[in-house]
Amino acid sequence: MKYRTNKPAAGFTLIEILVVIAILATLAAGAWTAKGWIDNKQLTTTAESHIGLMSQAMNAYRADNGDILPHGKGDAISANILYTALYCDEDNDGNPDKDENGSTRMPYCEQLIIIENTKSKEREEGIPCIKIKLSGKDVKGKKFKGKRYAIIDPWNNPYRYRLGCEVADEDGKVGMGINPDFDIFSLGPDAKGDGLTKDGDNTDNISNIQVW
Repeated sequence: MKYRTNKPAAGFTLIEILVVIAILATLAAGAWTAKGWIDNKQLTTTAESHIGLMSQAMNAYRADNGDILPHGKGDAISANILYTALYCDEDNDGNPDKDENGSTRMPYCEQLIIIENTKSKEREEGIPCIKIKLSGKDVKGKKFKGKRYAIIDPWNNPYRYRLGCEVADEDGKVGMGINPDFDIFSLGPDAKGDGLTKDGDNTDNISNIQVW
């Protein structure tokens, strides 16, 4: 005589399915976090490379201008001052100016390229410059308001420039920078750094300069 036995059907219980889903969600979150960290690290490396090239170019500018540097304060306007000095474009038309002999000047930073927008594929070929809304005083101290060119970091924000703490400009104004000659820096991935301390400095910018 044969007896029938009630064996449980093969398959997963609800609890087992929920455990598997939780494990997969944890792995996915970890992978996403790791990808974000890797991407940000690559962008930081790019910014460091940009700043190294622009620093070399600024030293060449200084050598050609009687050891004088433009007076940037590290604010938003300094983004245009940095561009004007390194691209030799005082009229901000997107082209280097002509010298006294009528010849087109060569930008101090040859890697600078003019692009129409930050999504342009051209930005992968050099250090991108794009027109953004700015207001303040240009490299000659003249007031302006409207769109001016700025050099853009990997997070699509303008690089900043500030005269060093041991150097004076052509008007004798000594800078407030951290480095003795000049600071060229990015505000980093958080794009913060607009709040000034009681001493007129910016703690977030200080941290970024130390990184760059």
